[in-house]
Amino acid sequence: MSLFRKSEKARYRASVQAFERVNDRFNAAMAKQSTPELNAVADDIWDLQQKLLSEQARDAPSAAVSWALLCTARLSLLLNFSTGQDWTRASASGGALAAACSVMDARFTQQGAPLPREVLSQLTGVASMSAYAAHRGAVPVVGIMVAESITSVTLSDRMMTRELMATLDDGGIDALQRIHSELDRKPDTSYRDARRELRRVERSELGAPQIMQRKFERDWLASADPAEQQSLVNSPFAVAAVRAAASSGRTLVYIAPGLEGGAALRVNPPGSGREMHETLELPDLNAVTVRTEVLRIRKAYAEVQRGSIGQKALERAVNAVLDRVSAAFWTPLLSSWPDLRDSRIALVPLGESALLPLYTSPVDGTPACGSLDVTVVPSGRALLLAASWPQITAGADAFVAADPWFGQGEIPRTVPEAREIAGIYGVGPLVFRDPSTTGASGRHLRDRASSDGEVPLRTLPTDSLPERGVKELDDDRGQAATEIVRRLSEASVIHLACHGDLRSDEPLASSLLLGGRMMLSDLLERDLRPGTTVVLSACELGSITGELPDEQLGFPAALLAMGARSVIGALWPVPDEDATVSLMAETHRALTASSATLALGKAIRRAHADGVSATVWASLTHVGA
Repeated sequence: MSLFRKSEKARYRASVQAFERVNDRFNAAMAKQSTPELNAVADDIWDLQQKLLSEQARDAPSAAVSWALLCTARLSLLLNFSTGQDWTRASASGGALAAACSVMDARFTQQGAPLPREVLSQLTGVASMSAYAAHRGAVPVVGIMVAESITSVTLSDRMMTRELMATLDDGGIDALQRIHSELDRKPDTSYRDARRELRRVERSELGAPQIMQRKFERDWLASADPAEQQSLVNSPFAVAAVRAAASSGRTLVYIAPGLEGGAALRVNPPGSGREMHETLELPDLNAVTVRTEVLRIRKAYAEVQRGSIGQKALERAVNAVLDRVSAAFWTPLLSSWPDLRDSRIALVPLGESALLPLYTSPVDGTPACGSLDVTVVPSGRALLLAASWPQITAGADAFVAADPWFGQGEIPRTVPEAREIAGIYGVGPLVFRDPSTTGASGRHLRDRASSDGEVPLRTLPTDSLPERGVKELDDDRGQAATEIVRRLSEASVIHLACHGDLRSDEPLASSLLLGGRMMLSDLLERDLRPGTTVVLSACELGSITGELPDEQLGFPAALLAMGARSVIGALWPVPDEDATVSLMAETHRALTASSATLALGKAIRRAHADGVSATVWASLTHVGA
């Protein structure tokens, strides 16, 4: 019998009331700190979750039932995750939450509307928790499935549109067919193993995580049939990760901070001779450690902007964070999986771990990017799309632009940087408000001396931009904005040296301050040339923001969804000095002969060997294939 009556109104009322009752009991038990009552309500939450999950699967899913399931599953996940008493339930709750999210996402997509803020708020922190719970529950595929369903919530439609539009371009269909053919050839052994495992599992008694494992195996087997392959990015969640590994040749490593430790969930390319999914405990990479290191970096740069500390103190703070991240992540990872030293790696950091300098933390005394072939990706789906585009050789279609001033802050070395990089490609840069000729009235961002050296930073002042200054520049956009958009869509390599405005309250309102305010939401309406490399020599635009850090929502993920293959950016401010200009130029010189991640890694390795301060290169990261 159905849990709820059939009318939408009745189902809404019954499902919401059922959740509210169990939530009230949970809050009461927590207030009393009563373990027996908490255990009892945990069982009731679990039972309600199973009923709601069954109700959602019964017929055309009700939005109300999906919403109640989302809230109930999140409560069950939080409860089991925080106590660590039942990792199987925690894993299954994460899976139920992802199922509810997928149904709601589909319904709102049909209506042409984004997921409401209330839904997004329920997803904060879920990807990391679910992945760690799946590691502890020995069902890594469940954690990967949940992570993939959440890390693409906002941009999945844009990625699918990008892929569809690319197939209409010349060569687009051929490119996709080439990837599909390659996928068909590589994983024959894995398909046979999956079939054998599926038959074994079907004969056994299944629990919730095992059911999800079986779903993955069915999806994986279906993906072996070209007739069943709908598109690259519209793959079932966990299958997308495996197909990304197959198409890119990279081993995916999901990074999931937990309460007392963290986990690495590994997805191997089919045909590698290893299990598709593996997990590893990272004892020192817990959520508190991640948050502490992120805050240490932010505090150090805030003190620089206030004039409290200078170059030497900042460099010590940055190096200390690099060493601690290396000890917590790279050391246990490479000790347990030494084969990764010779593998091509794609890191998928979940939650706030995406704000750590994973790309540049030392491995054997050298920045990781200088000794390993490593990249960072927002999700397996993003890698799947990026890896499908061919590597474009940069040439006369490169687009280089610089704007050294916006509102109150001047970053003058962006102009010589743009000119030097444009010269590498034999093109002319687009320069706004050259300080040497226009007499810009902005002040330098670091005009107070400190005891151990001045630190001119490429970042906006700590005080907000004056509305009058912003409006004046926005009113002057006109033809310049049109020219920028045109050249962005045609270029094979893009280098933008300017300010950026990263908005935590509204991520899609984040902006490039280039001749005016170019909002991320506006850029998402455009397409880049498939396979483009984008370098954001701008303040913190390689970072993430917003209330859903699980999705890494920001410029790198958006640019990949628009068609970029590679995005280079900074997680925190970089100095506006000659060493930064040299590093950027060295990266572009290497880019003419290699992939973007190897080019950046080579430039950083050389800077490190030459004794260049870590403040210049440590915040840089490569996102994409």
